[in-house]
Amino acid sequence: MKVELRFSTERVSEPIISSVILQEKAQINILRAQVSEDGGRVLLEVPDNQADEIIKAFRKLGAEVIVGKIIEIIEDKCIECGHCITLCPVNAIFFEKDYSIGLDEQKCIQCDSCLDACPTRAIKLYGE
Repeated sequence: MKVELRFSTERVSEPIISSVILQEKAQINILRAQVSEDGGRVLLEVPDNQADEIIKAFRKLGAEVIVGKIIEIIEDKCIECGHCITLCPVNAIFFEKDYSIGLDEQKCIQCDSCLDACPTRAIKLYGE
């Protein structure tokens, strides 16, 4: 399961991720991280069977946890130009056999490159 953590300025310098890894004895994969002294956003992949406990642990340590925030392609707005495909760093967006745009949500790392690339704004994040 993918979860996004958001940290406030006060929490950035704390070892929250490593604390949860040790506490829950979980293997957590960091897919993407944007952290500065102003705060941070980290996309993690956590084991499905430990997800509830891991999410609770992050929240207890002061991190905002967002679950399941994956992109959506709005078909009636999409003109199948492929611009999103060229910018996707993990090949999560692709042309289907009929040349419509396809999405592999398992590969998506929520880098948001496709959102800015789409000339018709046919791509949005779930939950936003």
